[in-house]
Amino acid sequence: MAQATAALPSIPLSSPGFAGRQWRATRRFARSQPLGMAGIAIIALIVFAALFADLITTYDPVSTSTDILQEPGGDHLFGTTRQGKDVYARVVYGARVSLEVGLFTVVLSIVGGTVLALIAGYFGGLVDNIISRIADILIAFPSILFALTLATSLGKGLTTIVIAISIIFTPVIMRIMRGAVLQQRSIPYVEAARVLGANETRIIFRHILPNLMGIAIITGSATLPAAILTESALSFLGVGVALGEPSWGGDLSGDARQFFQIAWWMAIFPGIALSLTVLAFNLLGDSLRDTLDPRLRGVR
Repeated sequence: MAQATAALPSIPLSSPGFAGRQWRATRRFARSQPLGMAGIAIIALIVFAALFADLITTYDPVSTSTDILQEPGGDHLFGTTRQGKDVYARVVYGARVSLEVGLFTVVLSIVGGTVLALIAGYFGGLVDNIISRIADILIAFPSILFALTLATSLGKGLTTIVIAISIIFTPVIMRIMRGAVLQQRSIPYVEAARVLGANETRIIFRHILPNLMGIAIITGSATLPAAILTESALSFLGVGVALGEPSWGGDLSGDARQFFQIAWWMAIFPGIALSLTVLAFNLLGDSLRDTLDPRLRGVR
């Protein structure tokens, strides 16, 4: 009996659970990607400001006052505009617009681009040619000009901006994901599943799609800052959010530009917020690419 007991393998009394594995993965990511952690910290701060803007601001971002072109300090931390609007409130509420546009655009673009890539890459032939040629035509147009045309045609508003920017990025993402689908389709286990009688739907959603998640995350992290910049560019050109609504790009355009030399804070603070947001998402995207792309693991 003692010999039988000694022969049994030792089993640890406490095995690491899901939370423990995630904590260790987070620690490894923090050690290997300090810039990525810096990006996460900045993003967390921006998200906090967007979610709790009502609690951390005193003034309404669209309300005017008699405190015209007041310098930063006192009751107005970032100063005021030529209409007496509080710049701090507009910067904080402007984060909502940028994050909403970025997130919704990424979701629509990734979903649309992945679906089209699965159809084109897996079935090939005429279907692939038609989808690829349409994508090539859309990619051939200058992106900002195409978005400007769409936004002007559809009218101002967040929904219009999201649709216009999504149409820009969907064909680009489709092209990236199509290459991954072609690579996955030729892997032996997909051929084995087909030989065993698996239908096309099961092969696509059970065997190919899960292996696209890594590249989808990497592509989405690179698309989000580009979407934020595009929204700011459209707002700068006057076809973004409604006039007067808080937007980093909108606050850097229009009649406000003629006051930048005497009221530098009107340009500096929205510009810093936009730059930090784009920088943070780029840092996070680069770190996710280095972590999730097997070809880059261990390369420094």
